[in-house]
Amino acid sequence: MKTMVRLFRDRGPRVTFWEKYGVSIGLRPGRWEAAASLGVLAFCAAFLLVQRLWGWVDESTGALPLAGGDAVRFLALGVLVAALWLVDLRLPEKVRRWLGLGLLLLLPLGAFFLVDHINGTNYVSFSGEKIFANYLCYLMVFALCFALTRRVWATILTGGAVFLVFGIANYFVTQFRGQPLLLWDIQAMGTAATVAGGYEYVPTGAMAMAVLWYLGAVALAVKVGPSPWKGVTRRHRIAQRGVAALVAAALFCVVFPLNMLPDMGISVWGWNQRASSDLTGITAGFFANLQEGLVEEPEGYSPEKIEALGEELEDLPELSPLGDPGESPTIVAVMDESFADFSAVGDVELSTDNLSFLHSLQRRDDVIWGTAYSSVFGGNTCNSEFEFLTGNTMAFLPAGSKPYQQYIEGEQSSLAQLLGDQGYRCVAVHPGDPTAWDREEVYPLLGFDEFVDVEDFDVPRLLEHRLTSDRSTFDQLIYEYEHKEEGEPLFLFGVTIQNHGGYEDETTRTAVEVKGMEGLFPQAEQYLTLTQKSDQALEYLLSYFSRQEDPVVVLFFGDHWPNLEEEFLSQVLGTDVNALSLKNTMREYQVPFAIWANYPLEGQEIDGVSLNYLSGLLLRAAGLEGSPYLNFLEQLRGQVPVITGVGTIDKNGEQYPVGEHTPWDELLEQYEMLQYNNMFGEEETDAGLFR
Repeated sequence: MKTMVRLFRDRGPRVTFWEKYGVSIGLRPGRWEAAASLGVLAFCAAFLLVQRLWGWVDESTGALPLAGGDAVRFLALGVLVAALWLVDLRLPEKVRRWLGLGLLLLLPLGAFFLVDHINGTNYVSFSGEKIFANYLCYLMVFALCFALTRRVWATILTGGAVFLVFGIANYFVTQFRGQPLLLWDIQAMGTAATVAGGYEYVPTGAMAMAVLWYLGAVALAVKVGPSPWKGVTRRHRIAQRGVAALVAAALFCVVFPLNMLPDMGISVWGWNQRASSDLTGITAGFFANLQEGLVEEPEGYSPEKIEALGEELEDLPELSPLGDPGESPTIVAVMDESFADFSAVGDVELSTDNLSFLHSLQRRDDVIWGTAYSSVFGGNTCNSEFEFLTGNTMAFLPAGSKPYQQYIEGEQSSLAQLLGDQGYRCVAVHPGDPTAWDREEVYPLLGFDEFVDVEDFDVPRLLEHRLTSDRSTFDQLIYEYEHKEEGEPLFLFGVTIQNHGGYEDETTRTAVEVKGMEGLFPQAEQYLTLTQKSDQALEYLLSYFSRQEDPVVVLFFGDHWPNLEEEFLSQVLGTDVNALSLKNTMREYQVPFAIWANYPLEGQEIDGVSLNYLSGLLLRAAGLEGSPYLNFLEQLRGQVPVITGVGTIDKNGEQYPVGEHTPWDELLEQYEMLQYNNMFGEEETDAGLFR
């Protein structure tokens, strides 16, 4: 005990083990070295103990993250790192300077290997060019850290921590959402925190080992790095910072303004970001997405061009209505969280039809129904809202961007604004945190008169899967309908939350199983059970409105697929989910939609339509006129029915990745110019085109 206490006091006598050629290795730990050494050992012991007590399981193997030989290697590395912190190493200052420089140049490469190892990329098969491209990205950050700190250990401490946290965060985001971390996700961390409790965060053995290697690198830098003051004049210190800053700036120019990453084999697949990052490296892929993250003015764009397009839009013929309500109907649009119909995508047999009511609607001749295409997978619900409400598409915006948080800062034309101009009172209902995706700020800018969030519900809020049930959300929509002003048209936009991931809630009893593989996919079966309850809630909602005398039209659609077990998704798609072609990738973005009314409706099946077109379809079903912009989109839908941030499908069924040339480029360029004017035109926006 006395020895332990002494370790935390000032340094005592030094014990020398080896001394020669001006190099001395000994033991003389001070309080901080001892604390660091004990901290490393405590981390090792805690990780091994907690993984057993909390029952952490590696989903890929069904075993503890660290057990058997892996646990032994983990402990051996921990003991080695702990011992390194206690070593007292004396070297000539000149040797320290060279070793410090070597660490600064080599450790960015080590950080690359650790981050990609955590995320399971096949980095060992990368070409030399790809490895070098990733190395430059890491070196840029390390050089900046050195320019700010001018200490080798501080550079490795801060730079290493940045990439370690980034690598771990990317792993969990990919596990939960099926897509890698992008800059816009960092901006949305507040929103992510509101739903983070629904997932299980199981650290992996790779993460634990990476932490030890990181602590070992910091210890090594402390022991062999040069003193920032010995033999260094003020002029030298300024020069060191300046050189490091120049290196960081030069690499920044290589990565961004000069955009040289593609020349080194780093290219982004907007239609399959996960596969893209696996092939490029996590950090290089992240920076490559940043390069493509700016919204640029479309080629040939000008106010004069918009004016000419406006004249063309005015001459477009009005499309016939799809419904005859007789008067302005109540319009209800429901976007259901993570709602997909796997039976319409692939050959997967379930123990019971989880969407029996939806399927019964599809057999009727007075319902407009079909397959819609979303631009997101596993998350980013706000983008589906944005496309539906505005008629704009994510295809013309940077991959991974969030328009609600990034681009909507003033009034934005939308379905709500258009209906408001026609005398409708517009109410948005979402049973979640109003700050999520900045909805409380964005909805008024989109033209909503009222936003009912989780705190404002007037009806009992029952929970499913720890979240507000779809039935409760629909009860609130009914409450808003029953309390509307006499004679005032009403537009209700409801966004549900019941089916949000993750799907590991022990209180949710499974009622739908995968036939022949019962119990193999617990997450999928819990999700399918939740969608069955959504289907029952939809039946309840439409049954209520079918009894009303006033005309009511209801649009119901899913916002995106859930991220479930890879084996299950592969079963649905009939192919490896990690090696998807564009054709199969597009299937992961299919969601069902249906438009129902309690008045005569011209029913039809629509094979494919992207979410940006649904508002135009809904207006036609309501017997209302749209804006010239939405009328243009309805005409465009006949030629290119699917336009998403992943890819495009034309009327002939031909598919094109986002950004690739198509036979319809002239029409798509017109669309892009109109959208740019709509979103970013500011004083030059031609408001008459959009309302």
